[in-house]
Amino acid sequence: MQPPIEEPLSKQMKRAIAAAGLLLFLPGLPLALGFFCMILIVVAEGATEGVQIGLGGFILIAITVGAGGIVLWHSLQSLQGKPSQSLNLPPAWTMVGLFGLCVILGLFVTESNFAAGLLFPPLLFVGAAVPPLLAVSWFTHQKAGGLTWRRGLVALVGGATIGVFVALILEIILPLVVLTLVLNLAEIVTAHLEDLFIALAGENIAAAVTEPGFIFLLVQLAIIAPLAEELAKPLATLPLIGHLSRRDAFLVGAMAGVGFAAVENVLYAGFGFYFWAGILVVRALGGAIHPLGSGLVALGWRGVLRNEPGAWRNWLVRFGLAVGLHALWNGGSLLVITLAGAKFFGQLPPEIDILGLSMAGTTLALLIILGLAALWAGRSITQNVELDNLSHCEPAKSDFILSDRSVAIWAMLCLIAIVPMGITGLQLLLR
Repeated sequence: MQPPIEEPLSKQMKRAIAAAGLLLFLPGLPLALGFFCMILIVVAEGATEGVQIGLGGFILIAITVGAGGIVLWHSLQSLQGKPSQSLNLPPAWTMVGLFGLCVILGLFVTESNFAAGLLFPPLLFVGAAVPPLLAVSWFTHQKAGGLTWRRGLVALVGGATIGVFVALILEIILPLVVLTLVLNLAEIVTAHLEDLFIALAGENIAAAVTEPGFIFLLVQLAIIAPLAEELAKPLATLPLIGHLSRRDAFLVGAMAGVGFAAVENVLYAGFGFYFWAGILVVRALGGAIHPLGSGLVALGWRGVLRNEPGAWRNWLVRFGLAVGLHALWNGGSLLVITLAGAKFFGQLPPEIDILGLSMAGTTLALLIILGLAALWAGRSITQNVELDNLSHCEPAKSDFILSDRSVAIWAMLCLIAIVPMGITGLQLLLR
């Protein structure tokens, strides 16, 4: 017999979660105070490295004091039996405007160096979090249901901390250890990566995409990273999702994906700071990829935790869908960057206007279609998934169902409309 839905977490589990929040919060207080003072000094002196120091300090403050404080507060509220309000996110268009405002203000702050070390990090964090939050808002159609502030924020923090930490081990640290200690290939891989950048700097795109360094990056980003990240993102939600309805489990898992995506966006923009706005905009196109994948895997874990028939097979199918979509996005992103990369490493070669730009524009169009498809799939799943609560409600009926012919026509129209947009966008970018 399956356990009832919405069964509350035990007090022992709530205390354990509160203790984890306290362990993050307390050590972060002196570190946050020290970094804040350092940022103020750097900003006052007008040092050029102020943005990097400010960004590093803000990340540390966010994952210790911020994340720990959120988990501790909501755990204590839950132990006291206090209910949490529904997490009603703003409309999608409002969040689009907020994202644009963050990018514009961030560009102004960084270009003018107006207290950039103090003002830019929070703008970047908000801008990095808005696209995946927009995706969840679109999924729910502003009907939160059982997605409360407590569940949503704790899941977000779990994805941003536990999910990122586990993914870091699985996709970066573990492969490096294997390459260095077991296979002794670290120097070979490094040399091939250097050859890749030399090919880009020498404007040799054909050589760049056939370099072993490019193949290594493609395997890392399109195979290893999706497998590791889709496994890691919803892990923090496992104590909770077995007690939720299917819809709520999907949305809680999606919120864990929001936290993971926000941190990843900040890291990408930070490492590529010179092009941070472009990086943020391109990654915003796939803002639904991480929430959708994490929600699918969380839905699979819910079935396993509740011992549903065929649970492991369903988990594998959902995990495979999440990994496949993620792999397409990462592989396409790498191809766009490589084909357009000569602009950033040297003078643009003439042949890129004939072949490379068209290929990059088409790939960029594919990424846009993937992002739109992820938004559509997330809302479709949310509206049509079985709402099995204590009274065993029938699956919700929804008119948000498209025939195969409609989907094919829609995809073709998107391709016809977006390929020129992608090519034009790259022409403006590479001008």
